[in-house]
Amino acid sequence: MDRGNCRMKDFGSRLCETVHLALHATITDALARHSPRGGALLDVGCWDGWHTVEYGEACRASRLFGVEVCEDQARAAERQAIEVARCNLEQPRLPWPDASMDVVVCNQVLEHLKNIFAVMDEIARVLKPGGILVASVPNLGSLHSRIMLLLGLQPSMIRVFGPHVRSFTHGEFKQFLTAGSAFEIVESIGVGFYPLPATGFANWLGRLWPAASHTPVIVLRRTNAPLGSWESLYADRSHQTTM
Repeated sequence: MDRGNCRMKDFGSRLCETVHLALHATITDALARHSPRGGALLDVGCWDGWHTVEYGEACRASRLFGVEVCEDQARAAERQAIEVARCNLEQPRLPWPDASMDVVVCNQVLEHLKNIFAVMDEIARVLKPGGILVASVPNLGSLHSRIMLLLGLQPSMIRVFGPHVRSFTHGEFKQFLTAGSAFEIVESIGVGFYPLPATGFANWLGRLWPAASHTPVIVLRRTNAPLGSWESLYADRSHQTTM
């Protein structure tokens, strides 16, 4: 790789790092402002647990739970006093009773899954009415994705040779999360505004125009509505195609 390509790669890595830092700070702040205190927190996709611990501190959680499929990271999370379930989220049945969690975080997970419907059914099942869900995914409608499409380029968050198998615009993500009336939106926060580093002015722009931000963070409250089913909605609507 020549020096020019190396510099571009390093620049892209630094931009990505600023987004992740801003995203973590935004989620932590949202939990501190909206979550019930002293309850159980579940981090879906907890990795090594470091962020999970900070999420728990933000809402003063009494117990921490996580879902992680990678064994080394699951063990690292367990060393942080997190009770970890090794679950394949594509075929989930989370090992916790109905309405057993007060807070659920699902950060940068759904874009990696084909079956996003079953996992939403499980999140809604284990979260108590009145509990808080904080969810985020990269934004297909971000400013830099729109520019890439105008130039005939593949958006970077849904690369053909990449880890993401799903992509969401800000509006579609909100509609998906609130399908079936199990959740109501409390707050929607845009994080980052590529190609600017996700600090200061860029984060202000992201909050001003979340539909064009790099990553939206959606805070939702579990309603008292009877549980619907995202899988049933998918079965009902998946035959509908448009061009």
